[in-house]
Parts: sequence; C-alpha cells; structure tokens
Amino acid sequence: MPELSMADKLRRTHFLGREFLTWAMYRSVRDNGVFRLDDGSAFELYFERALTLDGDNPAREMSTIKVDEPAISEEVMLSLRLGKKVSRARLSLVRDGREYSFVLDQTLQLRSIRLPETVAIDLVEGMEERASHCQELEDTVFALFVTFVRLRIDQDAWAREAAGIRQWLEPGPEFADDVA
Repeated sequence: MPELSMADKLRRTHFLGREFLTWAMYRSVRDNGVFRLDDGSAFELYFERALTLDGDNPAREMSTIKVDEPAISEEVMLSLRLGKKVSRARLSLVRDGREYSFVLDQTLQLRSIRLPETVAIDLVEGMEERASHCQELEDTVFALFVTFVRLRIDQDAWAREAAGIRQWLEPGPEFADDVA
C-alpha cells in the first residue's frame, strides 16, 4: 500500500475535530459540564456565547450562533439535527479552581485564551506561572481529545455513545431531565 501524504492524512481525519467538539457538547450537557479523564482527574467544560456549526460543505452550510447557552439553544439543536457539527466554540474550562476561557476550533487550535490570574510577585515568576497555565490548558484539551479518540475507535463503545447522542438530538422533553 502506498504511503499517504500529510495532506491525504489530514483530509481523511478532518471530520474528527468536528465530531470531537460535537461530542464534547453532548457530554457537557449530559454530565452537567463534568469530565473525568483516564487518570481519574476531573474538570468542568462549558460552551459559551458563540458557536459555529457547519455541514459537509462549510462554504454553503456554516452558521455562527451567538446565544447565552449554546448547548441548550433550540437553534443549535436544530442545526445539529440537520446534520451540522460544531466546528468552533467558545469554551470555559475549570480545573482545580482555575478558570480558563478560550476558543477551540476543529483543528484543535486554541485561540483567544484567557488564563487564570497569576499570584506571582515578580515578573519571572509571573511568566512561569502563565506558561504553566498554558501547559495545563493544552494538556487538558489533549487528554480530552485522546479520551474521545479511544472511545471513537472502540466500535461497541462508540455505538452506545452514538445512540446517546441521537437520543440527545431528538426533539421532545429536555435531555437534562432524562439524565437524572
């Protein structure tokens, strides 16, 4: 079998970023924002204000929706029911009492990052603390993506997860009421 070029590899896995963001939204709603990683640690992840969704042809089927709580917005849910997936989201992540705000897109690039306040007194300590916060945010998003990919490649686990996502997308009583 011939070796795939990097462009071919990117094209073949492009869908994963959109699926990851859509799955993260589902899990955020299902689990009230709480995510548990394989190492046993936990953090909170919430979708905020602006969300971009697109279909198979993003040039024609892209929607940016700005609402206070996009994860429970009827407009967002309708877009998801029509087959669109989340391609960019403003997120709030809370880990060990530290709050991060950032935009994550389908390429998993972190943008517009707002880090927790630093408590360091001198400039060097402050820079080290900010670098540590950046690393923690990047590591947390990476660990969540790895959790998603492991789930995604396990056919049985993904079938159960996809059934939950389909149920979440069905119109009717609020999903959050069904989870309790």
